[in-house]
Amino acid sequence: MKRTKLMALMAMLLVAVFVFAACGTAADTAPAADPAPAGGQQATTPATTDPAGDTAAGGLEGHIVFTWWGDQGRHDATNRIVELFMEENPGVTIETVYQPFTGYQEVLATDLMAGTEADLIQINFNWIELYSPMGDTFADLETLTNYLNLNNWYPADIDIVRSNGIVQAVPTGITARVPFMRSDIYGAAGLNIQDINTWDDLMEAGRIIQAELGPDFFALSPLGNASQAYLVFSWLEQYTGRQFVDANNQFNYSLEELTAGFQLIQDFIDNGVMPPGGFDSDSINSVNPLWIAGHYGGVSEWDSSINNWINNLEHGEDVIEVRDHFTMDGALLSGVMARPSMAFAISRNSQHQDIAATFLDFMLTDPRSVEIMGTDRGVPSNNVALSIFMDLVDQGLIGGAALDANNIHANAVRTTMSPVFEFPEVREVYESQLEALHFGYVTVAEAAQFVYDNIQAVIDSLVN
Repeated sequence: MKRTKLMALMAMLLVAVFVFAACGTAADTAPAADPAPAGGQQATTPATTDPAGDTAAGGLEGHIVFTWWGDQGRHDATNRIVELFMEENPGVTIETVYQPFTGYQEVLATDLMAGTEADLIQINFNWIELYSPMGDTFADLETLTNYLNLNNWYPADIDIVRSNGIVQAVPTGITARVPFMRSDIYGAAGLNIQDINTWDDLMEAGRIIQAELGPDFFALSPLGNASQAYLVFSWLEQYTGRQFVDANNQFNYSLEELTAGFQLIQDFIDNGVMPPGGFDSDSINSVNPLWIAGHYGGVSEWDSSINNWINNLEHGEDVIEVRDHFTMDGALLSGVMARPSMAFAISRNSQHQDIAATFLDFMLTDPRSVEIMGTDRGVPSNNVALSIFMDLVDQGLIGGAALDANNIHANAVRTTMSPVFEFPEVREVYESQLEALHFGYVTVAEAAQFVYDNIQAVIDSLVN
């Protein structure tokens, strides 16, 4: 994708994200031109100066803790950037704490309650409303602009991580779940991945794969609860033309509609798209033996998280094809639900907010950092980083499935995911029933009824 096109698409989505944040459920219909950065000239360099007189890059001393989640590729890239920063700032030590996403939020919540959280924290954008709605948990980044240049983001991008008037984080980019399909599996069954456009096409592919390759081969992996939920509510957006909640945070689907959405998972099981619960005793992740061995024909994954799935396959970049999101005849929305991929916040308890902010600016805007990170946190939304990133794309130094996937969802007419959708208590309502359905413990009707009866009360307890 050409530089001007991707940069325009990123800018257009950022405006749409802000519109959603302001009004609740507006569809992401990108405007025809880049938004003009309001409030001054767009910055083109990172922040460098300490108002007290020390240079931010050379006069800082102290120790901070930096925590994030991710796969091994993200861990390795981030640690290399940390080491590079410490080499250039010998008075600074950065202790890194990292893990997979599973369990990360629970650890963070415990640390926040105890006041023992890290100085610099990778978060999901909706965690600001969960843990710091009044702006008293994470630092006000507008007080740290001598170290972290907020003008390197479009104002709409910054406003999505503003709560109670306080900028509490900076986002890394925009992401959506996209189908990543294995051409070797589909090809062995005589199928062309690019011919699979609708949910019905996917069901037919599942039946053909099982008929041609055997009953232990499937069109997709078993999918985790979160991935199943994304597909169910994506299907419901297409079917109804409505999103998860309306502008007043009211659940937006009838019992009949919800039942139809949950039927999708049962149809997946019945048609060889994914195995039933209990078929695979291993964790459904990028090191799953059946994924690596070629029994699962694809995954539905965030473009900012796909690299490890690919890297664990022999010739992964050669066999993975990215395709448009599955759809239906007469779809009222695309079903492509986008959100900020992740964000970085600084603790209000940190004794070295200056160091955390200086390092954050370095990690996001230093040309070496951008090249090291590549697509392991997705396509960047920081304008300085995006310019460097696209130079690297033009040079052939960055590319692959993650970039292709970003191109696909950036060209879709997306909706922006409500923060409510991923609140843990809300997720527990619908994910518990998807898991029970997957294992055959409840029927489609029972699962839908439970969600319908309980979800609004949980939403009200959190936001209304």
